[in-house]
Amino acid sequence: MTELERALRRLRRKHTVPRLVYRYVSGRPLDGRAGYAYRTRGAGRLTGWQRQAARLGVPTVAAVTAAYPTEARAALGTAAVAVAYRARRRLVARRFHREYVGPTLAALAPALGLSTGVRLHVDPTLGNLTPRLAKPLSPAEVAARAWYGEHVEPVVRWLPERAQRAAWAMQRAAQPVTARLAVFRRPGAEEVGPRIELTADTPYLTKEQRALVSSIISAKIPVADLVETWAQVGPRVRATWTVRKRPPARVGVAQVAEQLARLAEDEFFLGLGAGDRPVTISLRDDSPHIAVSAGTGAGKSVLAELLAVQVLSRGGRVVILDRKGSHRWALGLAGVDYCTRPEQMHEALVRLAALADERNTLALHEADDWDCGPRVLVICEELNATIGQLVNFWATARGKGDPKRSPAVAALADLLFMGRSAKVNVLAVAQMLTARAIGGPEARENFGVRLLARYTVNAWKMLAPEAAMPRPSRHLGRWQLVIGGQTTEVQVAYLTTAEARALACPRSPETTQVEALSSPRGDFLTLREAAEAGVLPWTYGAAKKRLQRNVGTVPTPRGKRGTADLFAREDLAAWASSSTDSSAAA
Repeated sequence: MTELERALRRLRRKHTVPRLVYRYVSGRPLDGRAGYAYRTRGAGRLTGWQRQAARLGVPTVAAVTAAYPTEARAALGTAAVAVAYRARRRLVARRFHREYVGPTLAALAPALGLSTGVRLHVDPTLGNLTPRLAKPLSPAEVAARAWYGEHVEPVVRWLPERAQRAAWAMQRAAQPVTARLAVFRRPGAEEVGPRIELTADTPYLTKEQRALVSSIISAKIPVADLVETWAQVGPRVRATWTVRKRPPARVGVAQVAEQLARLAEDEFFLGLGAGDRPVTISLRDDSPHIAVSAGTGAGKSVLAELLAVQVLSRGGRVVILDRKGSHRWALGLAGVDYCTRPEQMHEALVRLAALADERNTLALHEADDWDCGPRVLVICEELNATIGQLVNFWATARGKGDPKRSPAVAALADLLFMGRSAKVNVLAVAQMLTARAIGGPEARENFGVRLLARYTVNAWKMLAPEAAMPRPSRHLGRWQLVIGGQTTEVQVAYLTTAEARALACPRSPETTQVEALSSPRGDFLTLREAAEAGVLPWTYGAAKKRLQRNVGTVPTPRGKRGTADLFAREDLAAWASSSTDSSAAA
């Protein structure tokens, strides 16, 4: 037997009819070649199951179409739409991978020192990554899309929209019942949202490697302002970049009034953070003093006004050192000392230092929970210029034998060191809060609460070097709160002049009268002040005796200022009028 005959015999045994049928049905190559996997791609373009589906599906569809022509056309149309939709999605996914994921992986592998074991997931809905891949539309495409949106889409969306509205109505109707059942629900995982995830088969990455990976991600995937987190516990390193959640665009008096009733005396409401969460600070737990650094027009005075209003509403006092007059809302309010000239600022700071020293001295002989008195908030506006004015004033006012250093600057430094236990808190406001502006680097370290807005890199590194600098926002009222290296973005509440005065001077719901300790100046007076102002027609001694003897319609005290009782002006006027009428009748 020749070699040719033996080859033909082997070919007949290899390509028998049963074997060909088996290969056709199972999706194997008809020529019997090996190396073609069923589930994954081998040397060919299709997998085994794809060839199997095509070989069995085409005859089946042809037979069904021939037997049921009408129904088959509708099914084929639906199937064609589904296939076209899926093919389009796969095309977009391939292009997305080719433009973003592939090049980023190629850049990351050498940076991590790994040839394999680096996996990257980029969410297509992140930012505007997918729209960047779209080509510009032609005028015909624009016209076709406009016609579709005007004539076809309203009809297509009519039923789904009505169904969604009906579902919302049913949810609102069932809310009283579902709200009671909420206590039985287990808390689920927080919604992750669009993200970038990187997994590397390495147990540890150095700080330099992480910084290099971050720079590659930001350069290859053009999405700005992402929150970066690293997890290096375990055999793999995982990094996640998520979209930063933003605070609301505006916070007003309604939110401030709602939060005030829930806060302790040493807690202060700043505004709302991401997810409409209230952001508060504590002058007892966080820090006794607050540093505010921001550029011009960022809202420094609005922030100071918000804190001052909360102090006044609780019966405290506010001392404002403001040369340019940014706090007109506080003019004429009781409990406010508004200092606009250097000599006034000098006297106020020296007096406050003496008050803090007195309170600290008395606290030595009192119990641990002893209340030293109402809180005093010192607002130092434009501290960069204020310190210079105080120094210049003392240079001209200093007499022979007086210390060279300004007593006001020394008093401010004393307040920063001993004001916590005395409930005297400093709010330092400046564009650039340097160590020289506050009296030295050791004095600046007393500011545990730091707020920054429209900051520069130098300002951030100077005030919050331990925290990563987020991208500054141009949105008015958007601040970064830094406490212990933790950064929180907050939309600070904005109050108009009328709203600030109303909150600073709360009215009693029973009598609709302004409360004494936070009333406008002149509404409530001590007996001595009323006699000196002419509200009472008697001297202070005579008025005191009349009060002790209950002569006339004696007014009821509405509060206290120190040890002296406070009386409403209208009550004092009515007392004087009743006493005068009774004397005339006699």
